[in-house]
Amino acid sequence: MRKNEEYDVKSLKGDEMTQITLSVVEEWLDSHPDHCQDYFLRKIELDLINKWLVSHGFLNINDYISSATSTSSSGNVSPANGLAVQQVSPATSPNAPSILVNGTNSLSVSQVYRSNSKRCRRHDFARAKTRSVLRTQEIGKDVPICSSRRSSLKDMRKFTSLPPSPISMLSLLIDSKVRLPRWPVSAHNVDTKRDLRLAQGERDFFLTVVRDIATDLDLKSLSQKIVDDLTVLLDCDAGSLFLVDGPPRGSRRRCLVSKVFDVHSGARGQFLLPDGVQCDVAGGPATATDNEVRIPWGVGILGHVASTGETVNLDVACEDPRFDDEVDRIMGYYTSSLLCMPVKNSYEEIIAVAQVNNKNPDKDDGHFTSMDEKLFETYLQFVGIAITNAQIVEDSRAEYDRNRNLLEVVHDLFEEQTSIDKVIMKIMQRAQRLLKCERAAVLLVDESCDSTSFSKLFDLNSPKHNIKNNVKNSRQKVEGENVSRYLESLAERVACSGEVLNINEHECSEGIVDSGINSLLAMPIRNKNDQIIGVASIINKLNSSPFDDYDEQLFEAFTIFCGLGIHNTLMYSEVEKAMARQKVSIEVLSYHATASNKEVERILGMPVPAADSLNLYSLTFDDFSLNDDEMLMAAVSMFLELGLVKTFNIEKETLYRFLITVKRNYRDVPYHNWRHAFNVAQVMFAIMMGCDMKNTFSDLEVLGMFVGCLCHDLDHRGTNNSFQEKARSALVLLYGTTNTMEHHHFNHAVMILSSENLNIFSSLSAESFSTVMKVLKHSILATDLSVYFQLRNKFFRLIESKEYSWDEESQRYLLMAMLMTSSDLAASTKQWHVQKRAARLVTDEFIEQGDKERFELKIQPQALMDRERQHELPQLQIRWIADICLPLYQALGQMNPKLNVMKEGALNNMHQWSKLVDENYKNLNGEQQ
Repeated sequence: MRKNEEYDVKSLKGDEMTQITLSVVEEWLDSHPDHCQDYFLRKIELDLINKWLVSHGFLNINDYISSATSTSSSGNVSPANGLAVQQVSPATSPNAPSILVNGTNSLSVSQVYRSNSKRCRRHDFARAKTRSVLRTQEIGKDVPICSSRRSSLKDMRKFTSLPPSPISMLSLLIDSKVRLPRWPVSAHNVDTKRDLRLAQGERDFFLTVVRDIATDLDLKSLSQKIVDDLTVLLDCDAGSLFLVDGPPRGSRRRCLVSKVFDVHSGARGQFLLPDGVQCDVAGGPATATDNEVRIPWGVGILGHVASTGETVNLDVACEDPRFDDEVDRIMGYYTSSLLCMPVKNSYEEIIAVAQVNNKNPDKDDGHFTSMDEKLFETYLQFVGIAITNAQIVEDSRAEYDRNRNLLEVVHDLFEEQTSIDKVIMKIMQRAQRLLKCERAAVLLVDESCDSTSFSKLFDLNSPKHNIKNNVKNSRQKVEGENVSRYLESLAERVACSGEVLNINEHECSEGIVDSGINSLLAMPIRNKNDQIIGVASIINKLNSSPFDDYDEQLFEAFTIFCGLGIHNTLMYSEVEKAMARQKVSIEVLSYHATASNKEVERILGMPVPAADSLNLYSLTFDDFSLNDDEMLMAAVSMFLELGLVKTFNIEKETLYRFLITVKRNYRDVPYHNWRHAFNVAQVMFAIMMGCDMKNTFSDLEVLGMFVGCLCHDLDHRGTNNSFQEKARSALVLLYGTTNTMEHHHFNHAVMILSSENLNIFSSLSAESFSTVMKVLKHSILATDLSVYFQLRNKFFRLIESKEYSWDEESQRYLLMAMLMTSSDLAASTKQWHVQKRAARLVTDEFIEQGDKERFELKIQPQALMDRERQHELPQLQIRWIADICLPLYQALGQMNPKLNVMKEGALNNMHQWSKLVDENYKNLNGEQQ
């Protein structure tokens, strides 16, 4: 403020300073625009600028920059946002004030300007299209360019323009073409209006104030005018206007809201008073924020008038039990007379309540007369029209913003369809912005489970809470997340019933103590087939009020689009998987072939040996004692001895063709080949028949486990799951990073069983086929050591406590998994010469993988795969047996003493490896000496 204007405020001292009202300040600012601008440039911070942009339908600075960076044009213009960012030219003043964005000086004030008119937008768009990508100066300016720069520009001449970004074009298309008339700011405060009334007379003054409110379409300024007019018309000390807020039917969420509260309203509640004084009066709860007060429905005199529609005229307000004088005591104010009346619209619905206090004591003894009531009622008829018009405009703006935001939601969802995580993160960010809430969560239904459960939980918290955003599997245990479990239970309720949950603070506090949840709105997300695929939740409105019907309607429309977006993303993922599956299938088919008729006929003519003649009943069977043909016939012998051929009516030729095809579908890798598959099946056969475990399982389970042993490493490439993930192979894209190879082995087995003349399960009923396929998948997936580590402690506790019952399906399936692992690792229990040879083959395979990691992926391999550390094999084998194999065989031996042979074999081999370690140590010392 300049010195010659300082008297405007400094002359106001003492009691006069307290008489300055908002209208006086606004009037002074309107008449001194230069000072207003000067104060703005010196004092206003970026947060207030962002609030102004958001309240007027624009993006804030950060959001605009993030959207603007998607296009490379030097003259990016986003007309709908009302902002344009120009390329900084050398002529830009270095002293231009700057705006801090994320802690950096990224935009100068001269670079950010309003551009709302069609003419400006067309002009900016045309300038952008004629602007070179690399130009840093305005067209027509003579700026010298060096030869290298001129050459570079010549090469880029064909790229003289870039199309605007999609979000900019969308904003341009949906920009509102409706321009509301600007209403003049009232040039009169209460005192000047009193003088105007004396000068014009009551009739002319009445017409003047009615005309004034008829042209104002802003509810806040309109409310201020109405309060001032009532104070002057009825010659009273103070007035208040409260608008009805909430759904028209049902008073549970209805309340009264004053945008320009004059403290003397005689209502119970919590009020924000001048100088930071707060008054908490019994009968709440009511809240006051930014000079806006909310009073519950039916509370106090105002609530009574709003709920009944009656007029209340009190000569002595304090004698009425509905009036509370707590505000008077705090403010040092005394309310004597009071007149309160409802404001109605054309449908005779109450849309507001007006109240005036303390009639001029020099007139009518300070009481409001019947003439005052008639004048009050007449003026409120025009007030009802003005408020209705302003509310229609406000609703139309909200409706436009809603439709605009929903269109932007559609744009966001369909612009990104490659990642479900990115899509859902955009959904939650939009939900927070659209519905102005603190927290958003999305839970995706796990379609693979029969019961209602969720595969993933996405949780986005407002940055002001300083809580990290979570994207996690819902099955993972997260300690201390009582609120998350509460939200998950509510989501299960929504997913099961399909109902909408709108919960207020009281209902939330009943679900969990100290949850920090004031309000919650949860809705099901459906796909195009109307199937529930997830649940979306929003929590805690920023204004601390519950979610209303408008929020429900908006959120429902939001979830419809979200459902389509998620569904499309999932379909895109399925297409990607189908393409990957096709690629893998073509690769498999190009490498493998089914059994030829000639080979089948040759094997059919060979005699089937007795199982005991080949020592197949023994857990000490020599893994390298049979050749390929002998292993095929031994597999046939085990099928016969287990009674599977007879029980399930398996045709001889189908069985032979199946076994030959399985053999041919193992690759020629050092260890995980057909011989390893046969050896695993032989150990399972010995456990079933030689250790009396067959009766523990049903015939279907025995069939599934035995076939699982033969197929558990189909199409093994000599590399493990970790390598597939590091190499980002097609298998990882198809099966994910969990049990990658095991899923591939199972699907390969299914492919073989689905082929003509290879289905050994063809005689099974639909129910039996489903059971055996379930066992087959469980058995193959159990050979992943990560599954073994997840389950073994549970199995060990069960054996240690001796509380197991194999009649219970869950415990029996746990035993299946442990027996599959024990069979897969059984080479460590065999005779020393077998164990040593098998360990060398495994090492050779690991070293080949290590070479691929070193030379193809450019990463350092693990010790057991490092060619340069082969000499550490004995130590690695000791650690392998002690940490992984021995605990399992000890538990199995405790369960069935006949299985102790495996434990003893493992201990003996560990002793042999220890001897090699000692020999290597002695040799190393001898060389050093």
